[in-house]
Amino acid sequence: MTVSVTVRTGRPPTRERIHLAQFLTAVHQIYGPNWAELSRRTSLSVSTLQRTARRSGPVPREENVITYLQGITDDPQAVTDAMGLWRRARAEERGRLRTLRAPAPAYVRNEADLLAALAAAYEKDGAPPLRTLQRRGGNAGGTVSVLPLANASRIINRICLPTDQRQYEAFLTGCNIPEHALDLWREAWHRARRVRPPT
Repeated sequence: MTVSVTVRTGRPPTRERIHLAQFLTAVHQIYGPNWAELSRRTSLSVSTLQRTARRSGPVPREENVITYLQGITDDPQAVTDAMGLWRRARAEERGRLRTLRAPAPAYVRNEADLLAALAAAYEKDGAPPLRTLQRRGGNAGGTVSVLPLANASRIINRICLPTDQRQYEAFLTGCNIPEHALDLWREAWHRARRVRPPT
């Protein structure tokens, strides 16, 4: 049996990368135009589209997955399903999530727990570029971002917590934490901020 390996790492593709590729390929087989037509619809090259759906190689860029699917079908559920697969593939490829040992928000006790939980939320969202995180977090009026890039980096690297609750919630929004889940995260914030580390 031949096992394909990634070009960049020489390792076999991860399980979640294969699941993503299987999903993208299946959608293409069910609905899809040929590669040349899909390239015309999406303005992505045929080679980029084929790399996006391949099971080997690094996990493709998020925007390429979305564009690939939108060129094939107008079903928003296909994009939603693919994004779930993409996030898991990215988290597995990066391999950082399991090392964080992060508690769920309901079990956050202190600032260290909260820093780990925030870093895990970022990894579970596929570790988006910081500018994407910042853009999703919104503005504080005008063009001033609620979440400065330097602060986002320090949060992700567990150096320090957000400066205030507004920045905290902007980070969570940037990580695609849904509105209905924010109450648990707010409670975690207040618990962690009450328990200060010893000086």
